[in-house]
Amino acid sequence: MQTSGALAGVKVLDLSSVILGPYVSQLMADWGAEVIKIEAPSGDTTRNLATAKNPGMSAMFMNMNRNKRSLVLNLKKPESQEILARLVAQSDILVHNYRPRPAKDLGLTYERLSQINPKLITCIAVGYGREGRYSERPAYDDLIQGISGMADLIGRYTQSSPAYVPTALADKVGSLMSLSAILAALYQRERSGEGEEIEVPMFETLASFLLVEHLTGPAYEPPLGPAGYIRQLDVTRRPFKTKDGFISVLPYTDRHWRCFFTLTNCPEMADDVRFKHITQRTEHTAALYSLVEKLLMKEPTSYWLQVLEKNDIPFAPISSLDDLLTDPHLQDVGFFAEYDHPTEGRLRRVTSAAKFSKSKPGFQFGAAHLGQHSREILDETGFSQQQIDNFIAQGISATSVKE
Repeated sequence: MQTSGALAGVKVLDLSSVILGPYVSQLMADWGAEVIKIEAPSGDTTRNLATAKNPGMSAMFMNMNRNKRSLVLNLKKPESQEILARLVAQSDILVHNYRPRPAKDLGLTYERLSQINPKLITCIAVGYGREGRYSERPAYDDLIQGISGMADLIGRYTQSSPAYVPTALADKVGSLMSLSAILAALYQRERSGEGEEIEVPMFETLASFLLVEHLTGPAYEPPLGPAGYIRQLDVTRRPFKTKDGFISVLPYTDRHWRCFFTLTNCPEMADDVRFKHITQRTEHTAALYSLVEKLLMKEPTSYWLQVLEKNDIPFAPISSLDDLLTDPHLQDVGFFAEYDHPTEGRLRRVTSAAKFSKSKPGFQFGAAHLGQHSREILDETGFSQQQIDNFIAQGISATSVKE
């Protein structure tokens, strides 16, 4: 299979499901990697989540699994291990999200895989690091948002009960960390000639992500105060009301604030001891943001959008998810693209947010039906047609193509 892009020639086995692992391989596929998605006979859970025209082909699944070929492989059957071994021998990267015990039972230990292919890079994208006591716990995005401190932060901010961010934040932050680690390991392999195992746990990743700015007082020993960046936790840090709606505004530098106060007819506030410098502004966030909203409520949103842009004061409109579909900037940069899927009709996809000047990301084909490429991949791997027929007859593999 010929591809183009920065990762052209890199072969990836994706044995993961849901979001954490599939998003990793999706990005690599967009950037030119050849990805084989290995699914259990029941298929990836997301095949049947949310909006769909046809069973097994939900919008969520198709958003994360384009440019990947689908192979059904029942790893619970011992006979599957020969197939897995041949695929591993021909691959550069393997991604899975099995906990330690299931991974061992399914033949996915690094000790075994590296014996088959010493150059293989294995990425284990899981909930908790295996050296910790939580390693065998099941993990989903909601659970990691809870244990990482994210749900508590939302509750503290809203002065209500703990709450989840309405997106799979832990999964996708874990995906981006996994991708970063894989690319680093690929570069290291170019120098050493050897592969390695990477473990990227969601819990540790999201905790690290949050503590970038929230490890404040406890960064010192003894602590200088509790954890938490006060500006971000203040309840007044929210989109501001205008005369007819809402807007995001964030004057940041001293110049921004002086200009903002001049535009709102209260230049004297720029010299107020509470607001004169960033340290004082942070300490008096509640008073400052309450004042900002009071000033912004004097004019409609359209007025502020024009005035703030003209004076180069940081701002943004408040957009809904549907608004993104018609956002003029996203149209300028070609953020969305349409294509025809053989069975699902005309579809919209999101293009790569990362732009390359030479090795441009590409699109090969839409998401595959479960087992659509099973025969094709097994044939490429060196099995005879009789062996492939036997694999399918015995339930070791399966195909969506009517035979």
